[in-house]
Amino acid sequence: MKQVFKPLGIAAAVAAASAGYVNVANAQPAVANNALGDLALVPYYTVNGEWITGIHIVNTSDRTQVVKFRFRRALDSLDALDFNVVMSPQDVYAGFLSDDENGNIAWAADDTTCTVPGTTNGKLAMPAIYRGTPGEDNDAATGYVEIIAMGSPMTETMPIAVAAKHTTDTLTPVDCAAVRSNFFANGVAGTTRGVIDNMTTHQPTTDDVTGGDNVYEDSSDVLKVSYFIRDNATGIEFGDNAVHIQGFIEEPTITNQQFGYLSGDLNGFDFPDLDGSEPVNGTRGRFELLRASDVLGVANLINEWTANPANGAALDWVVTMPGQYVMFDVINYLASLADPDNVDCDTGTLDTECDYRDIPVTASVVPYNREELSIIPEEGNLVVSPAPPGVPQALLLEKETNVISFGGNSVLGVTDVDITADLGQPYGWLSLAVTSQPQDQGVCAWDGSQDAAAGSESLPAGLALTQSCASVSGNVPMIGFAAWARSVAANPDASYGRIVAHSFSSSL
Repeated sequence: MKQVFKPLGIAAAVAAASAGYVNVANAQPAVANNALGDLALVPYYTVNGEWITGIHIVNTSDRTQVVKFRFRRALDSLDALDFNVVMSPQDVYAGFLSDDENGNIAWAADDTTCTVPGTTNGKLAMPAIYRGTPGEDNDAATGYVEIIAMGSPMTETMPIAVAAKHTTDTLTPVDCAAVRSNFFANGVAGTTRGVIDNMTTHQPTTDDVTGGDNVYEDSSDVLKVSYFIRDNATGIEFGDNAVHIQGFIEEPTITNQQFGYLSGDLNGFDFPDLDGSEPVNGTRGRFELLRASDVLGVANLINEWTANPANGAALDWVVTMPGQYVMFDVINYLASLADPDNVDCDTGTLDTECDYRDIPVTASVVPYNREELSIIPEEGNLVVSPAPPGVPQALLLEKETNVISFGGNSVLGVTDVDITADLGQPYGWLSLAVTSQPQDQGVCAWDGSQDAAAGSESLPAGLALTQSCASVSGNVPMIGFAAWARSVAANPDASYGRIVAHSFSSSL
């Protein structure tokens, strides 16, 4: 539901997080200043109205790369669409997400790079399971994107690298069907197609490629990801680099693209995710590291704002808090969506409830206009700089991807919160800090010993996997940008848009 925020004078302080989460790897991920990494986060995608979202991935290395490509919906970041891309050395993979007149959402690419699964008429359709209802809160028409390097074959002579390589004569890969054969479940070394473990797959021999076992190693920080968002109705387009993280997963994490945890398989397409590799043999606990103040757990987002329709300007802030999905017991959470009256997923203690997310967060707003006006605001109004002693203003961000508009003038055509206030001028800048909801925050780890996929593609009916949740420390991870648009009524061809990534500080 859309909120209209008017200043309430609510004090908000950033809460200290609880005790640390165990089983965390030693290596510390870092935000990449050079826009290269093994993890890239696109803060926002949208197919609302006439908007489409394009994404480009560049493999800057001389090694074949297996890459997880995943769209997560805005409400709760459930996995709305994911697939693998197997990129040959120096390859580029590009496409766009859009919807049709029936509300179906699909990824489309003319690119010949091998995808897992294969496309139909160049498209991969978003499954219905978490598509949601168009126009409702659970609508997957908006959200954010994860791009995760899963691993690289140890040599370029291994079967998957040979099969994925683009040829010089046709400019297409040698054998994408052979590439895809590596990502079935329950592979057996030397004999049976598919994933053997998180660093080994088996590929059968085909007419074009001699098969065999493929062994993988860490991908290193070699991916460059960029995105654009375009309104086909107006032609306004803007884009930027994704947020790149280096040293996120320092091991291969190859998973099958046949089953997921709903089938009882913890070696399947749900992994890797923002807590790390697959749960049975891989390294988990990475999400707490992302929460560090020098990674994504920043204290303040800082950017400009405008609400000046007189010159055709409009602006939205996108504030995304990635990875919140690892902070609920997903099986119980899904049960609560199906039957809210039967499963208690309200906030509570770690041993009795299933939802330990930061959201909904209280966001404290400190606004300024472009000049330091000396007026004293009426009680309850947002203030200009310098401000009299008082309390910061606050609003509530309920989703994992939120759009904040200013003065009821939205760019992206969707508004979760609208900030309306008289600051003496219709533009300025502000800082935004968030406080987690008042409960223990936690990360929910899968009980990997219950994985029932190994050895058989016939999984037991009614298998019930469980999770154990433990307290987590650190700040709320935040990324995003300000999306500007300028409409020139007298000359529509002169209209334009731009994205300005949020700046941040690590202390209040």
